[in-house]
Amino acid sequence: MVGTLGLVLVSFAVLDYPVGLMSQDFNPTVVHYGKLLTHFGKSDWILFASFLAIIVGLGAAGTGDRRTRAKGVFLAQASSFVFASVAFSGIAVAIIKNLIGRPRPHLLLHQDIGPFSFSPMHFDSDFASFPSGHSTTIAAIFTCAAFFMPRHRVLFFSLAVVIAMCRTIVSAHYPSDVIVGLAFGTWCTYFVAIFFSRYRMVFRIDETGKPVPRNSIKALKPAFMRSHHAQASGETDLDLRAQKGH
Repeated sequence: MVGTLGLVLVSFAVLDYPVGLMSQDFNPTVVHYGKLLTHFGKSDWILFASFLAIIVGLGAAGTGDRRTRAKGVFLAQASSFVFASVAFSGIAVAIIKNLIGRPRPHLLLHQDIGPFSFSPMHFDSDFASFPSGHSTTIAAIFTCAAFFMPRHRVLFFSLAVVIAMCRTIVSAHYPSDVIVGLAFGTWCTYFVAIFFSRYRMVFRIDETGKPVPRNSIKALKPAFMRSHHAQASGETDLDLRAQKGH
């Protein structure tokens, strides 16, 4: 939190105003590809995909052998975690940004309304710049991915920063909006993981007090992709212990 606050203050003081002015001079091709990348930050596609995965997981949880049912439960719970993280962070940031009422960079270019001309509770999309909703969703998605594939977390967080910063290219947000959005999405996802761990859904608390997945994402690997040794010995990489309330 201290690091994020420091970055935001530096951005407020040094970056926001000049970057807001610079956004009008970007090459149209750069802006075009920037818009394509920022579509990744729309929450509708990930909410739909995760909800569909929940349905598939629940269907598998009621059929087949013990392993198949366990995989179905894991898929349903993991998808629920993704859905809850994106939905919770998205709803929260939408409320916050409208309460703050910071103008977007394009108003600086066309109406000379600067980044510090706040209009609280304006409830207008032109005054909903801080924090960035797209950046929040991007952070939530990649933080979920980092939980399940921790070996690639540096790559995931790097991609999150690059994609989220494209919001400055399209004059939708100032750098400080993006920084706070990324931090907010990450924190929301982390808190959702803690909540899930209390019921041993998807996560457990390790010896350092942090939520970690009970199962590897490899547990969802189809049977034909598993090694012959594992199939012959009946080994399982699923945590089949009872959960709270089960």
